[in-house]
Amino acid sequence: MSEPMLYDEHQVLKRLKLRATELHDLLNVGIIAPVARRSRDPLYCARTTDALATDYHHTRLGCVIWWDFDLRRPSFLPPHIEWSPPDVPFYPFDNEEQQSWARRYYKLKKACAPFPYPYPERLARYRSRMKEKATRAFERKHGIKRPRKSRDIEVRIRGTSVKIGRAKLRDLVWSKTMIRAAADLGIKETALRFLCKRYQIPMPTRGHFNWKDPKKRPPKPALPPPKRKNSAGRNE
Repeated sequence: MSEPMLYDEHQVLKRLKLRATELHDLLNVGIIAPVARRSRDPLYCARTTDALATDYHHTRLGCVIWWDFDLRRPSFLPPHIEWSPPDVPFYPFDNEEQQSWARRYYKLKKACAPFPYPYPERLARYRSRMKEKATRAFERKHGIKRPRKSRDIEVRIRGTSVKIGRAKLRDLVWSKTMIRAAADLGIKETALRFLCKRYQIPMPTRGHFNWKDPKKRPPKPALPPPKRKNSAGRNE
């Protein structure tokens, strides 16, 4: 399968005849979303960008930028002209989620004008969600498999980052006392307890290693599944 064609930000601005501020507004509404990244530069689907380069879509994009966005039918079209939602890949222009967000975003932005949008963290979460949806759709269409994220825990020891798995850390804290396990990792006992609580790793109770016979000690429990983070970045 051939590599999909991608545009960088400069090519998108040139192809759609936009300014950088106008592209920023379209990203805020979710009409355009990057699907990949090269170092720190976002990349956009070339097929989607070319489909948006027509005069019809250019006029619609202008309506969005200047707050004249009709969610059902573009206001610039005469009544006798038939209108149907555009069929463009990875283009959430007529998506219900995008419409609902555009309605709330423009209403609040217009009420606060000429000041900027008052909730930048909410805007950042929406842009991140739209980018993730566009990226996954792009990868599914072109058969791109992203590498699986490592679930190892990163521990910083004397200025050096060391990765250790949850199971390995569980085995370590259940094989010796917390003070000795922390010394093996080169961190403090309080830091080790914090890591165990953060990554849901069960810890032995106080006095666990007072039993000289290991057979009399409580058995080592199984690892619970890691908790997923919601859109707000908190554990569910």
